[in-house]
Amino acid sequence: MSNYESIFPNGWYDPPPGGASVLFDESPFERLKYDSLRNPIYWPSETSIFKKETVGSIYFSPVDRKTGMMGDIGFTIYRGDNEEIKQHLKNVYTSIFEIAKHVEVGIKISDLCLFAKNLFQNKFRKTKWVTISSDPNQSINLGHSITGSSEGNIITGDTFKKIKEILKNKRIHLIDTENFEIPRTCAFIVESRLEDLNKPYLPSAYFQFIVCFDNGKKTILKNFKQIFETVGMDYMNK
Repeated sequence: MSNYESIFPNGWYDPPPGGASVLFDESPFERLKYDSLRNPIYWPSETSIFKKETVGSIYFSPVDRKTGMMGDIGFTIYRGDNEEIKQHLKNVYTSIFEIAKHVEVGIKISDLCLFAKNLFQNKFRKTKWVTISSDPNQSINLGHSITGSSEGNIITGDTFKKIKEILKNKRIHLIDTENFEIPRTCAFIVESRLEDLNKPYLPSAYFQFIVCFDNGKKTILKNFKQIFETVGMDYMNK
């Protein structure tokens, strides 16, 4: 992030240090089953390196200097030869993307969460899915709003520290107890970490999309194609 003048050198989601997380692990993938990225045991480590059969969970939380808005990106990478892991990542990706496609103006967040629960549990007849929330009091957490993207939701901080606090505290979370209705102009991060309960040997996998509404017109940001090509994950683009 520090290589780009248009964004701050650190991310808003801090800790982990710098507002970024890079988690690598090999089977049985315990490091990918983190409770929270804020937990120091899951911060970047020189002992965890990316090998061919490693699965990686990547997250960055950049902040635009001009607007103060967040532009998070999160994804799972794997370039090995295990076809079951490849298919698992594709299934997780398409499942979370289905949630992003279901978001529409006027929908209640609680109803979106109900749709997600049913999708994760019933979409695959031979597969059970579990959403992993870092908050034990919530049965599902699908992400949150992008602070500053809706009317009246203003970012006023004059220092990066203040901006980070506003970004954190003015979010609306996509949780099953939230009845906020999606307005005509806003942006939300839709994300989830999924495990296959019938196949516990597969890794926890995570992807994140940004859903934007501009006076009712919807756009889904899913700019992973170049990332997948760069790390050798062409199977995700098929």
